[in-house]
Amino acid sequence: MLQSILTAFWRSFTRRPLYAALNLLGLSLGVATFVTLSLLHRFETGYDSWTPERDKIYAAGIAFNVPGVAPGARVGAMGGLLEEMKVDYPQVRGVRDWAQAAVIHRGAMVSAEQIELVDADFLAFFQVPLVAGDRASALRNPASLVLSETMARKYFGAVDVVGRRLEISDVAGRNAYTVTAVIKDLPKNSNLKLDFVRLLTPRDVVSPIPWHGWGGVILQTYFKFDDPAAVSALEAQLPAFVDRRVGKSFGDAVTPHEVLKLSFVPLQDVHLIDPKQRAAIETLRLVGWVALGLALINYVNLATARAGLRAREVAVRKALGAGAAVLRLQFLGEAALTIALAFLIGLAAVELALPLINAAGGLSLGLDYRADGAWVAVVFALVLAVGLAAAIYPAFMLSAYQPAQVLASSRTPSGGRFGARLREGLIMVQFAAVVAAFVLMLGFLGQVHHMQSLDFGFRRDGLYLVTATRGVGVTPQQRQAFWSAAQRIPGVSGVTASTMAPADDVMSINTSAVRLDRPVGPALPPTLSWSGIGPDYFQTLGIRLVAGRLLDLAHGGDEQYVANAGPETVTNAVISRGAVRQLGYASPEDALDKLLDYNRRKTRIVGVVEDTRFYSPTEKTPAKLYTFNGYPAWWPAGWPITLVRYSGLSEAEVRARLEAAWR
Repeated sequence: MLQSILTAFWRSFTRRPLYAALNLLGLSLGVATFVTLSLLHRFETGYDSWTPERDKIYAAGIAFNVPGVAPGARVGAMGGLLEEMKVDYPQVRGVRDWAQAAVIHRGAMVSAEQIELVDADFLAFFQVPLVAGDRASALRNPASLVLSETMARKYFGAVDVVGRRLEISDVAGRNAYTVTAVIKDLPKNSNLKLDFVRLLTPRDVVSPIPWHGWGGVILQTYFKFDDPAAVSALEAQLPAFVDRRVGKSFGDAVTPHEVLKLSFVPLQDVHLIDPKQRAAIETLRLVGWVALGLALINYVNLATARAGLRAREVAVRKALGAGAAVLRLQFLGEAALTIALAFLIGLAAVELALPLINAAGGLSLGLDYRADGAWVAVVFALVLAVGLAAAIYPAFMLSAYQPAQVLASSRTPSGGRFGARLREGLIMVQFAAVVAAFVLMLGFLGQVHHMQSLDFGFRRDGLYLVTATRGVGVTPQQRQAFWSAAQRIPGVSGVTASTMAPADDVMSINTSAVRLDRPVGPALPPTLSWSGIGPDYFQTLGIRLVAGRLLDLAHGGDEQYVANAGPETVTNAVISRGAVRQLGYASPEDALDKLLDYNRRKTRIVGVVEDTRFYSPTEKTPAKLYTFNGYPAWWPAGWPITLVRYSGLSEAEVRARLEAAWR
């Protein structure tokens, strides 16, 4: 029987190669699309699946019901959340991860990196895989340092580096650390970035860090629960916990838990905590199923359309004694072989396309046939099952032909009225799906064009960010020397500094309530996003002035940090157009010269600039307030990000010249 199936399969391919090519091409394309989008879905929904107890781990989530702050939960918490929760709920198990900018010193090599300050049992909590060292003891000493494989190779040229030493400048100053463990490189789809890890100690919590400031989001806090019911029980007590701990910090007329909501976010949901992102990923998975369905519909259409060409073959074989069951099995066997071959071709196409997809999307999609063998087998079984289900009708239709009628007729059978109606219906479904996909593609391309042409409020081209200047180990004199050297680089037209910068993923947005010089109505005052800026900030970024003037050293009162400033000292500030609306002014001109009580300091609005989006085209434009520091080199450590405007140079050239100036 197997030989008969193979022979018939080979003949159908060699006798009608165009049909075979169309069949294979359609199926292979559908399989390739389905597998690629399934890989993407698995990648995006599989964040942190490397940790064995992912289902038991939850991240602290926080949501604000405050004017000017985007709604929806985000992952993060104030530094002291875990400490305060353990006071009220001693049974709670948790760890913290505080990402900080750092400067690594090794001989003449000086590099800016990100370091994670964590609790002592962090590695054991997540069961982080190690290639050297011991999880339980690696972070017991404040002078201990844990590296990833990649960082060990970068700084030492080897992985077995336990006992080696590095000097690091971070929030604790410049100190020497001894490597006590090396972490196996984590997959790209992980929320944890563990290149450099050291122990979080009390010396790291220094002013002006609002460690116990409710409403602050400065680090990640993770909890572990063995029983899902314990999560729900504790989450139900969080509103009362917030009310107890916050007290009157938000004002006498405010119930704290109505302003700030704490929650526990399952670790597997952290990456896709934004419902829009999750919906996009699920939509892509649906597109994969649609592509596979269209390929199978195409297969059924071709099979039923070709049925008449095989009618005489069926009649002859039945006349020679072949039964209907044998013929059905043969046709289903041919379908299985076709689907299997299409699956292999589709996999080959996926392997060829993945490097391009990964490069374009910054992903690490891939098929490891040893590790993913079970997944590939399940996908193949699924495709085969769906394909065979689609092949049932053509197989039964072909095997139903009667030899006498077929051999005696001069006309080629067409499958009857039902077959014709089925083909018409499938073609309509296929055409409708293609039209819908085309319309969706046009909409997608329109969205892409909109995002590409969207006015972000500043010039994105020719702008380079240097985050190393906010490192704790960098002195004000070194910052100023670097800025002076950067300004002398040919092609550089502007150098400035700020506490916030486009696409910066380490510094969090600093928001604060503003009290106006007039009643505002609601119990909660408006909230603005604050940004400290250096000289020529707006000019360097190309942010347009709407009303009033910009901040500079030529005007008295612009400097934020004034020696011996008293409670009546007035500091000038600039706000964004969105802040005008947020504060309730009729127009940008109406906001000029108005007084605010911002961060317990009197502030006068002297200018209004256009809104800016720094992080995403889809983000709600934040209402911003800018204060000026004419000498940003002397800002507190961790604040000044350098922004460089250049032209006539490639990005690689400006990077090389800035690195030379830095060294």
